[in-house]
Amino acid sequence: MDLLTISRLAWLLGGLCWLGRMLLFLAGHGSGLGASALFWAGSVLIGVGLVGAGANLVSSGAGWLRLVVGVAFPLLVWSVLQVIHDVADPRNVDGVLGLVFAALAALALARSPRSERPQPPQRPSRPGERRRTRDRRTRATRGAHAR
Repeated sequence: MDLLTISRLAWLLGGLCWLGRMLLFLAGHGSGLGASALFWAGSVLIGVGLVGAGANLVSSGAGWLRLVVGVAFPLLVWSVLQVIHDVADPRNVDGVLGLVFAALAALALARSPRSERPQPPQRPSRPGERRRTRDRRTRATRGAHAR
C-alpha cells in the first residue's frame, strides 16, 4: 500500500470517528468517555491523513521538502479549524468536517487509478490466438511518420 492510499484510509476512518462523535452528541451522550475516545482517535487518523496528503503535494524527488510540507499542511488545516471553532459549536464543526473528510476519502478511494487497484489474472493466450487490442487502426495509420 502506498502513502496516498494510507492517507485516504486514515481520512475515511478519522472522518467516521468525528461523525460518530457528533451523532453521540446529538443523542445526548456526547460528554462521556466514548465521545472523547472517538474525538482523539479521529484526530490522530485525520492528522495522519493530512501528513500523507501534504507529502503527496510535493514531487517525490525532494524528500526534505516532502517532510516539511507533510508537517506544515496539518498545522495549516488545524489553525483554520481553530478559527472556525471560535465561530461555531466545535462538536458540530468537527462532525460536519468529519463527514466531508469521509466523503472525499471514499470518493478518492473509489476513483483511484487502475494502477492502484488489484488487477484480475489474465487468461493465458492459446497458440495461434490473436490478441485483441483497443486500437483497430492499421500500422500504416498509426502516426504522422507513416503517411
